[in-house]
Amino acid sequence: MKKYKSILILVLCSLVPLLFTATIPFALPTRLDRNSIFNDHGWTGEKILYAITLESGFEYTITVNSGPWSMDILIRIGETPYMINGLSVDSSSTYEERMHFTTSKSGDYYIEIKVNSGSGFFYILVESGKTGSATGSNVNFFDVSYLLVLVLPSVFILAVGFLIMRKIASRPERKPFINIYKRIRKEGEDSLDTNVDVMICEYCGIEIKKNLKKCPNCRNNLN
Repeated sequence: MKKYKSILILVLCSLVPLLFTATIPFALPTRLDRNSIFNDHGWTGEKILYAITLESGFEYTITVNSGPWSMDILIRIGETPYMINGLSVDSSSTYEERMHFTTSKSGDYYIEIKVNSGSGFFYILVESGKTGSATGSNVNFFDVSYLLVLVLPSVFILAVGFLIMRKIASRPERKPFINIYKRIRKEGEDSLDTNVDVMICEYCGIEIKKNLKKCPNCRNNLN
């Protein structure tokens, strides 16, 4: 029963970081307004996340333009901030990307801008309807990299916890004892009986001399 209780506590502890890694991404994105330009800055390799509320069944256009900074940018859009799957556009353009897409539900959508190369300022604009020409065809993506970030802390806690439990379980089991000291009668050399205190090893149960720090039989340290 005690073993199962320890496992339950370990599992509950491992869920704590999962709670944070699963909920924090919803608070991180910058919120955009439809038909309103938002100016931002990015560095090479940086991923920037935005959130916007859209209506089901309508067509929208996402435009990202870095102007004179000539940044190579990738656009992704998905229905969750984890960006595991969705649509992406990444053409050979070095200053602008434009994507057309139709929504399948009403609610929040998440747009990820990745700066492939270059650094500088850009603007992002989400417009109602189809405006301008898309810079490339929409491509379905599936990326599990965030799932690793999501579950790694919990997996680490579980692994370390089970290793510790296994190490503890491999230690010699202490035998329950009552009256670790007992008094026995021993015949003295001077014809008078004397009382001698001996100690019982709590691991193997043999009689040993009092005040020993280690049992000479099982070699376990004694309290």
